[in-house]
Amino acid sequence: MAQYTINYLTGDVETVEADGVEYDGIAGDYTFTGPDGMGVIALAPAANVRSIVRQDDEAVTG
Repeated sequence: MAQYTINYLTGDVETVEADGVEYDGIAGDYTFTGPDGMGVIALAPAANVRSIVRQDDEAVTG
């Protein structure tokens, strides 16, 4: 699973391991899902999110 770093407007930072993330405009949040989009791992309220950054699985150096 990928790691996502969530930066909140409050200055808090959270790391979530998930296979994907989707924005739900009706609920007003970001939904982090498990394998094949199944199962909700975490929710982040969009009104409080500054950014979401997906971390690379492995670093590439040249």
